[in-house]
This record gives sequence, C-alpha cells and structure tokens, in this order.
Amino acid sequence: MHQKRITVIVPVYNGENYISRCINMLLNQEYENYEILIVNDGSTDQTQKVLEKIYKYNSKIRVIETVNQGVSAARNVGIKSAQGEYILFVDSDDKLVENTLQIVNDQLSKHSSELLIFGFSVFGNLNRKNDTQVLKRFENNFCLENKKIIKSLLSTEDNILGYAWRAVYSTIFLKSNEIYFEKHLKISEDYLFLLQAILNATNTIIISQELYEYHIGESSMSNKYVPTLLHDMMWVNDWIYGNLIVNMPELYFEYQYSVTNTYIRFIQNTLRNNNKFNNQIHEISKAKRDFNFQKNVNLSFKHLENFDLKSRIGVTMFRFHLEVIYAILFKLKERKK
Repeated sequence: MHQKRITVIVPVYNGENYISRCINMLLNQEYENYEILIVNDGSTDQTQKVLEKIYKYNSKIRVIETVNQGVSAARNVGIKSAQGEYILFVDSDDKLVENTLQIVNDQLSKHSSELLIFGFSVFGNLNRKNDTQVLKRFENNFCLENKKIIKSLLSTEDNILGYAWRAVYSTIFLKSNEIYFEKHLKISEDYLFLLQAILNATNTIIISQELYEYHIGESSMSNKYVPTLLHDMMWVNDWIYGNLIVNMPELYFEYQYSVTNTYIRFIQNTLRNNNKFNNQIHEISKAKRDFNFQKNVNLSFKHLENFDLKSRIGVTMFRFHLEVIYAILFKLKERKK
C-alpha cells in the first residue's frame, strides 16, 4: 500500500525537559514516509541546543527556529513549511499511540478525504472527558453533511470537541482555503481552526479510535486564569454568527447555547483570578450586562436537555441571578482539588 507523506508539526516553547520524549515517541512510529517538523517558538531555555545536539543529523526531523509569537503563529509556520501531503499537529507534552500514522494512512487510502477526525484519550484530569461515544455515531458514514458535524461541534452536550490535534488535514486543502490559526487568540483558536476545516471540507472521515493522548498538566490553559478569555471566545462567537449562522439559520439555537457556555466559562475563569471576591462578582455582573448574557441564559433555561448536568445547574442558577452562590460553590470545589 502506498504510504502518503505526512508532516507532524510540533510547536515547542521552553521544552528542554520534555521535547526529547515527544520526538522519540514520534520516531517510534511503525511508518516510514513522514517528517517531524519542530517549530521552536523563541525558546529562552536550552530547547534549541537539545534539538541540535540530538537530532541534527536525523533525516526525518526538521527544526525551524522563530521569534516568540505563540503557539498559533508557530503552527502557521509549520503549515507553510510542510512538505507532506497531510498534516497532523502534536503538542510537545502529548503523545500519539504507536500505529497512528499507519492507521491514518490506511483510512486515507481507502477513502480520499481532505480531513480525518479521530478520537483521543485524556490523562492527568479525571474530570475531563473525551468524545469517543459521539464519534461512534458518525464513523462508517462517508457521506456526512458538514452541517451535521458542525452542529455537533457547536453542541453543549455529547458534542465533538474542538481540538486541532485530533485531526489530519490535507496540506493543499489548508493552503488553498487559507485556513490558518488566528494569532491574536489565546484560547478557542483550536476550536475555530477545526470548525473552518470542517466547513470547507468536501469529504470528512470520522473514526472513533483513540489515536492521541491528551496530557493535562498544571500548566494547561484549562487550569489557568486567561485574561483574554471572554474577548477571545466572543470574537469566535461573532465569527461563527457571521460565517455560519447567517447561512445556516437552523443552527441558531446551537449557537445560542454555545454563547451561554461562553458565559459559564467566563465565570469560572474570572473566579480563578487573584482578585478579591467582590471584584470578581462585579466583573461577572458587568459582563452579563455588557454582553446581554441573560438573554442567552433565559433561552437555554427553556432547553436544559441540551446541556450536561453541571451546566444545567449553572444555567438554572444564572436564570435566577444566583451567580454569587455559584461562585461560592465553585471556589469550595477548587479548594478541594
């Protein structure tokens, strides 16, 4: 069977302690026709020296050193420099399972496609879930409408999760459609990238095999306060409305539920800040007024079946303006961790 050339893009910043583990894992793939493209995003530690010392003469590895601009810019450099027919992203603290590239090649050889979405497993946080069961409802259907996949991505329950590394992309497809990561976003950039890929793909393959190991550490963005979270997520929401909902009005309710989820994420993020509790509550109240989140909450409250249990509790409390009680309960739960 012909082996398609695959470029594995690995962005890294100050990864001297773990980049070798990541690269060695990729070199153990039982597949021949691939390259590992490492984009060193202006590391200030010994990352570049580690790469030069250990991997300088390895023909499968290319290293590009750039000034520090963030993971999105580093991935974009990787896309523009990729020599493979297909692209796969790997974060430097995550892993691929042993035969990932062979499994991907087998699928793409059977069914020509610009986009292949696969499953993943989660390590380091028992509270985080994957979406394997959702994928099982989609796999073996090779004539999927993009609208059905997008609806699942927008959904707030039993949805396909929007991680860029959980898919393989045709290089020509990305470049010809100018699908790149938004460099100004600190959060939701993965979600938007995958959404754009699904929107533009003429044929998407979905398999439920868990080919990627997502390792969540203390430095994970999901565990930290992100100052730009609300701005970034609302920017993406506005993009979705302008580029999707105006053309697919039947997804209007999914969009509204997604905006409610933004409000929930914003509250949780605000409560992770080091500000005084009263200041946090003031910030939450102000955002609720400024973005008119109450409208989204009221609509979502009428359709609680579209949310998971934790979100249902939040939506119900916000419907009756009980953000303070939600905040107290959230902080108590965080302390137990």
